[in-house]
Amino acid sequence: MSVVDILGEGGVFAEKLDGFTVRDVQLLLADKILETIESNGTLIAEAGTGTGKTFAYLVPAIVKGKKTIVSTGTKNLQEQLFYRDLPKVLKIMGLKPKIRLLKGRSNYLCHHRLYNALHSRMAHNPDLAIPLQLIEKWSHKTNVGDKAELEDVAENDLIWRHVTSTAENCLGSECPSYTDCLVMKARRKAMDADILVVNHHLLFADMSLKQDGFGELLPEAEVIILDEAHQVPEIASKFFSQSLSSYQCQDLLNDAAKEAGEVTGAYAAISKQHQWVEQALRDIYLQFSSIADSDTLQKLLEKESNTEHLELLKQAFADLSEALKPIATQSKGLESCFIRTEGLLVFIEELLSKTKPDFIYWYENRNKFFIFHKTPIDISDPLTKFRQANKAAWILTSATLAVNKSFVHYQNETGFIDSETLLLDSPFDYENNALIYVPGDVPDANDYEFNQAICEHVLPLIEQTKGGVFFLFTSHKALNNAAIFFHDKLKKPLFVQGQGSRHQILADFRDSGNGVLLGAASFWEGVDVAGDNLSCVIIDKLPFAHPDDPVLQARINKIVENGGNSFFDYQLPKAIIALKQGAGRLIRSESDRGILVICDKRIMTKAYGRQFINSLPKMRKTNRKDKVFDSFAKI
Repeated sequence: MSVVDILGEGGVFAEKLDGFTVRDVQLLLADKILETIESNGTLIAEAGTGTGKTFAYLVPAIVKGKKTIVSTGTKNLQEQLFYRDLPKVLKIMGLKPKIRLLKGRSNYLCHHRLYNALHSRMAHNPDLAIPLQLIEKWSHKTNVGDKAELEDVAENDLIWRHVTSTAENCLGSECPSYTDCLVMKARRKAMDADILVVNHHLLFADMSLKQDGFGELLPEAEVIILDEAHQVPEIASKFFSQSLSSYQCQDLLNDAAKEAGEVTGAYAAISKQHQWVEQALRDIYLQFSSIADSDTLQKLLEKESNTEHLELLKQAFADLSEALKPIATQSKGLESCFIRTEGLLVFIEELLSKTKPDFIYWYENRNKFFIFHKTPIDISDPLTKFRQANKAAWILTSATLAVNKSFVHYQNETGFIDSETLLLDSPFDYENNALIYVPGDVPDANDYEFNQAICEHVLPLIEQTKGGVFFLFTSHKALNNAAIFFHDKLKKPLFVQGQGSRHQILADFRDSGNGVLLGAASFWEGVDVAGDNLSCVIIDKLPFAHPDDPVLQARINKIVENGGNSFFDYQLPKAIIALKQGAGRLIRSESDRGILVICDKRIMTKAYGRQFINSLPKMRKTNRKDKVFDSFAKI
């Protein structure tokens, strides 16, 4: 059965799926993916909103019958693909391959850690006791152990950290609950899948394990499909990194105390050293209370007292390691704590004296929380090595990969230089259904009056809009200032990121029909609001990354050292892809109409602005407010 027989005119989708529309771009994409699978090649494909890329990659993978991993950007998309899209496609095609869903281990209940939590002080903590009791009751009913099943406890509730495992604290085959291990059950099911649905975090966690020569979580696949592939560089960078956080330190201390308490005389052997680590952590919290939220390790250690406190933490862990060493053989739990202590000690030693030139070492600091990162400056090398070793056909697709009609930036960043590329425009009629408005009478984006001025400028536009409005910001400070400005001035319902869960804010915004949502960061992508519920998207500035970001600065320096132009080679492409994501919220269906307001004049006044315009769908443009009001009347 050919792709046309399935997705074309007179095909089974047109016959069996209500509302299905045959799209030439979908057929082109599906054909190219089929060809890539047959040739065991690599394809990078940008498919504009409305292409129907999910069906376009599922159908060829199913037709060829090869062992396939489909990786999505988020757990929500992963579940949508597994529970909705895949069953629909398989039912239409009349096929029944084995499909499986696999998440990261932090999503699955750990019986051993639940037992430990129930027999600890945690069970008497008023903030944790109730959700802990709910989890305990659920643990006797669940066969899968996926925390998403338990609706009575939020997925981000603190309690889950104590009843799920990490690679560091898992006891493996020597765990008392190993025969009932829910993570192992999920992985065993995944191994026999014809089609396995994962998310990028799990995929790259597995890749990073393979890089180090450890066991693999995912089965060897013949086809690997990465949806929302624009997220690959950021997520891959995270998983080819290493980190040390105060949470890791505290978890280790909690586990060491618990495991030592199970063995006669063991806690007495480590109690003094255990207290020294706790004291060293408290001292670091105090020492770091006045430093920047984020900076390079080099900058941090320029201050002698910061170095001294990190040295004291290293010594405290060294003492704890020495105390654990002679008793580590008395239980698997104590052995695990000893190994973890040694690992943290090695990393602290690296931070203090053995940094490697191909990595950027940096930190994040919050109230009683710190984390040190070791991040690769370039991820193309580990990605290339993994791809060459894997031998699978690779399909990478998203609505936002190309910059000024070119994939060169993405190929260089990921190492997929030898891949084929395909650029498909959206089938939606942007030219007639959407308008870009760039106000010419607002201050420059770097002017201190800019934020106030644009809020005043768009207020009448927002009030005139008949449907909902997204106002997207490049910083949380600007968002918060706008929230204060609009609070008493808007006649419409106002929804502000941070004032409730993301899921609830979106649900309330959709229900309102004509609300205004102020968002930053996570609201720029992955948000789908179709129809009149969203008819205007406002973007405050061109989304260039903050120049103080230590990882960005390290990558800029590397490009300059190699003779490149960091602005045109890195900063500009990143900003263009981010703008495409934000603008992509506007038109989500064939009948959608809307106005995109970009308040940053640089898109029209700077030479590089043309690259932003060329990268967006073809829309009418104006800098006249009266034309915008005319368009509102038509919408």
